[in-house]
Amino acid sequence: MTQFFAYLEDFHEITIIVPLKTERDKLHRFELQGNDETISLEILSHQIIGDEHKYITRFDGYVLLNKLYHVYDEKNRKTELYTGKIVRTELFDDIYYYDGDDLGHTYRKDKTTFKLWTPVAKSIELILVSPSEVTTTHVLEYTNQGVWRLTLEGDYEGYRYRYSSYINGKTHKFTDPYAISSDANGNYNYVINPKKLRKMTHPSPPFSGRLNEAIIYEVSIRDLTSDSSLKAKYPRTYKGFTETGLKTAKGNPAGFDYLTTLGVTHLQILPFYDFEGVDELNPDKSYNWGYNPSQYNVPEGSFSRDPNDPYKRLNELKKMIDTLHKNNLRVVMDVVYNHVYNEKTFPFDKLIPGYAYRVDAQGILTNSSGCDNDLATERAMIRKFISDSVLYWAKHFKIDGFRFDLMGLIDLKTMNMIRQKLELLRPDIIVYGEGWNMSTPLPSKAMAHMYNKNVLYNIGFFNDKIREHIKGATFNPKQKGYALGNNDHLGIVKHLMLGSVLNKFLFKYPSQSINYIECHDNHTFYDKAKLALENTDEATRKKYQKLATSIILLSQGVPFIHMGQEFYRTKKGVENSYKSPDSINFIDWSLVDQHNDDIEDFKRLVYLRKTLKCLKLPTTSSIKENAYVSCNEYGTCVLEVCREDKHTIVIFKNNTVNENLVFDEPFTILYSSVKQEGDAIKEIILNDISTTVLIKNHKEANHDNTLG
Repeated sequence: MTQFFAYLEDFHEITIIVPLKTERDKLHRFELQGNDETISLEILSHQIIGDEHKYITRFDGYVLLNKLYHVYDEKNRKTELYTGKIVRTELFDDIYYYDGDDLGHTYRKDKTTFKLWTPVAKSIELILVSPSEVTTTHVLEYTNQGVWRLTLEGDYEGYRYRYSSYINGKTHKFTDPYAISSDANGNYNYVINPKKLRKMTHPSPPFSGRLNEAIIYEVSIRDLTSDSSLKAKYPRTYKGFTETGLKTAKGNPAGFDYLTTLGVTHLQILPFYDFEGVDELNPDKSYNWGYNPSQYNVPEGSFSRDPNDPYKRLNELKKMIDTLHKNNLRVVMDVVYNHVYNEKTFPFDKLIPGYAYRVDAQGILTNSSGCDNDLATERAMIRKFISDSVLYWAKHFKIDGFRFDLMGLIDLKTMNMIRQKLELLRPDIIVYGEGWNMSTPLPSKAMAHMYNKNVLYNIGFFNDKIREHIKGATFNPKQKGYALGNNDHLGIVKHLMLGSVLNKFLFKYPSQSINYIECHDNHTFYDKAKLALENTDEATRKKYQKLATSIILLSQGVPFIHMGQEFYRTKKGVENSYKSPDSINFIDWSLVDQHNDDIEDFKRLVYLRKTLKCLKLPTTSSIKENAYVSCNEYGTCVLEVCREDKHTIVIFKNNTVNENLVFDEPFTILYSSVKQEGDAIKEIILNDISTTVLIKNHKEANHDNTLG
């Protein structure tokens, strides 16, 4: 039994901990033995801390981290040398960084090569299970730069595998962090033949790559078809997501067919990498949004019709994305690289303890993510892992954009590297995320939050100020925003409508502002309005919601819509539905039948957003020169854009005061929630909560290519 402990803290420093119950007196001599060498340890300091002796020692020599070493005390007692803080030193990253693109397994019909990165393991074994359930074990060889390698001659397609490591006195079994195929619930990975994967035949729909020309619509694979009234053949699955012919009770398009009618440019899809929280063999028994990363490069199995098939989940996802591309819909992947679901079961700590996660000054895991761990994205091989993962999805699944969960916990060097690599791959890929400024051991200036927007390249940020001031305070259900009739902050509201860029208000460019009032998180607008306006009739609350949605679609910046926002989606008052049942999270398609006119209004606003260039001004200077917002004492705000001799006016009215607006010359009504569209007018009377869009020249209004 080990009677004391030794940790390699740096390339010339070892900390030795001796419990007082092992040795009451101070020890005076230690030595290190291993790799046919004996090295004396010089004691630099000694302390008694609690029930332990703590010795800081120095040595002159070079420890091979993949070799087994022991520390002996003066009484010839020994302990294995464990790797400690050395893995978090800059020199460690410099020496052991591996830039190859072949981690994971590489299949050929005549041989398969397996590669893992861990400079500190003493041994690595591959556990291989044949299709006939015969298990064999194979030893990997350490090469250099922390890479372990094994090549097996023969055809190993369809074999399951995982690894066993011996590190820091323990044996661990774990899956391959670079794996791309898995059995149900991630017990084993599969060796697969990439040539048998589905060929994606449809290119991504044309897109400029300019973020403020996107209209982003958030949707969940499971939620889309979990309403039993749809009678979908493949509910809650990849295949069901693009199932055609689904109808509401009144015959309106539902499911995939509904999505294709909206005119949005991008679908942001809730996580579809492999996550925990749902049993892939019994997915109906539990629900989870998917922000619990388990295998970053494997598609989630609960959306597959056969999660144990090594190819099925990959091919079903590829077909789903291919079908979306065929129907002019681009795909944004919701990714979570700020934490893992469970650091105790995730492979990283079983490969290289103490490296992958951030710790505080006492060596305790930080918890800024709220998930009991934070990935140390600033470490070279974690940064590489994240970059490799993003590029894998972009290359092999033709992903058109990435939404980063809690992006403010990722260092800006990592985000800029990813952005630039994606730019080289395909410049039309968009990148944005949650840019909250969160507490980390790293300095704030090093992190990818919105207040570092000047040094983050072509990356957007969710604008929580537009959510808080248009909808109302997220964590105060009773507090109302502008779109619920609150005029207390009209000065801020004007800045928000102009892209949050003027007077250094929040962002440098309007394309950095992802404008939203609801998403999968927190109350839907409908549920918030019921709480904040409990004594107001439902018809009025819905007018407020239409106003809020129109502000998102017609303001400068990037519009983001949560699915169902256009037909008053409710989660029955549940504020955080991440593991609530389908009965809370599902898309209730009966709401489409009830609000078809409002959905058509929404589509008209989407059309205007796409065709009116004036709503997508690219720079702060163009907004300063061409756009203006004025708000009166009643709360009516008028957004005007004069550009290239085209004059566009958007009127947002959050009140029922009778108002008469007079113009010097006729304007054409392009959209109004209260008045006949198409009229040429010099005067408009408004007396209800509404949105109106006018343009100066009727002839221009009939030609898409000259609008705005």
